[in-house]
Amino acid sequence: MTADKERIILFYERRGAAVWLAHLDMMRLFERSLARADWPLSWTEDAFNPRPELVFALPVGLGIETRRDPLEVTLALDGQALDPDRALLCLNHSFPAGVRVVDWKEGKAGSQSLMARVTAARYRLEAEGIGAAFRQTFAGGPVEVVRQQKKKRTVVDLAPRILSFEEDGEDRVSFTAGAGSSGHLRLDLLLDALVLHGGLNRNAAQGARLVRLFVFLDGEPA
Repeated sequence: MTADKERIILFYERRGAAVWLAHLDMMRLFERSLARADWPLSWTEDAFNPRPELVFALPVGLGIETRRDPLEVTLALDGQALDPDRALLCLNHSFPAGVRVVDWKEGKAGSQSLMARVTAARYRLEAEGIGAAFRQTFAGGPVEVVRQQKKKRTVVDLAPRILSFEEDGEDRVSFTAGAGSSGHLRLDLLLDALVLHGGLNRNAAQGARLVRLFVFLDGEPA
């Protein structure tokens, strides 16, 4: 990379206690870790509150692990070359336990924002009896749950938001779901549906292990 301004997409995982970091905490964590690793960040032109140009493709909720979640960093290189592999080694040493960048690629110059490019996401859920509950819930008909947003209650059909799923035994399922600006699947609503329609034990739902395995961007087959 030798241009004055470059985009780079990082793919990160989080495990352990780090899953309880909220989205704003994750943003601050990456900002501080990138600064400690001496990455040449590009900053917004807001005179009162400049921020590093850092965009997460899909904010991750509390309690959800990730394995390959993308975020885009814009760098101001000022004619300097950057060795990404060496820079990533320094960055990974700057993170707390449970967070690590596992891969990277160059971003697309002039393309739409990373958030706008999200099309789907791949998940794995683990809980006692979740295989049978998933199979019963998504047996072919509508799967309606109530979504509460401030003072507004909306009935949402989750069935069209599940693009594919496979059972990995009675206590684990993997599935691909809609994500981003259109047809996004919220995992809390999915767990509600598995309790309501599939007979999943509520305690099992509350203690389920949630892992986001992959976030698909435009041009990637889901």
